[in-house]
Amino acid sequence: MTSETTMKAPRVKSMSADLGGDAGYGYRQDGGSIASQIFEHLMQQILDMRLQPFQELSEARLAAEFGVSRTPVREAFARLARRGLVDILPQRGTRVSPLSEDLIAKSRFIREALERPLARLAAEKLTSEIEALLMREVALQKTFAELSDDQSFLQSDDRFHALIAKAAGFESIWDDVREVKFHMDRVRRLSLLSQQHMFFIVGEHIEILDRLKAHDADGADKSMAVHLISVMRELDLVRAKHPEYFLTEPPTRPQAG
Repeated sequence: MTSETTMKAPRVKSMSADLGGDAGYGYRQDGGSIASQIFEHLMQQILDMRLQPFQELSEARLAAEFGVSRTPVREAFARLARRGLVDILPQRGTRVSPLSEDLIAKSRFIREALERPLARLAAEKLTSEIEALLMREVALQKTFAELSDDQSFLQSDDRFHALIAKAAGFESIWDDVREVKFHMDRVRRLSLLSQQHMFFIVGEHIEILDRLKAHDADGADKSMAVHLISVMRELDLVRAKHPEYFLTEPPTRPQAG
């Protein structure tokens, strides 16, 4: 395998340090393809809002920092564009996509369609082992909220929802959920800067867990629905605080190739 299709982890770690972030959101350090590692790294940076909406991305600079040709960078850009995370503008370059209310709403709708049935099944199948793990995550979230550690809070939040999928007997579905929640995550990253909002989410998680422990499928379904729509309630607040991050006109997107 040539140097253009693999990348050693130390080089990738070096770039992660340069751009300000540790592994997360599935960022690979195990020697996947260069394009995959660049894609995962940039996706993490975008979801963490370290790369901000409308920020320009330099193909040449990224290629130089990774020590590769422009080809894998271009491939990573194409994958990000298909997920609506970057805009490739003809004759103008590539930029981080602005926040889109339509894409955020679509992301929430699809996530709700997947996670509400999972909550129902989890209520019916919850084991004592998974119940203990869910209780542990809620306890951790309280601690992270008290410390205003929003990054650790987000990671625990993901583990909480992944455990519900596991309790339902469909652990692998969490991978599908992760694929559709990108746009919600960007808003969450902004809204979770508020300690108050972290505690609000902890309360919703406690409500869901109570319904699961009671084996109340209908209650778990309803509590999950309320929880997943809460990000939409935060949308107006985020837009008022950061209007510069939002889409004001339809972007020009490349044709899928």
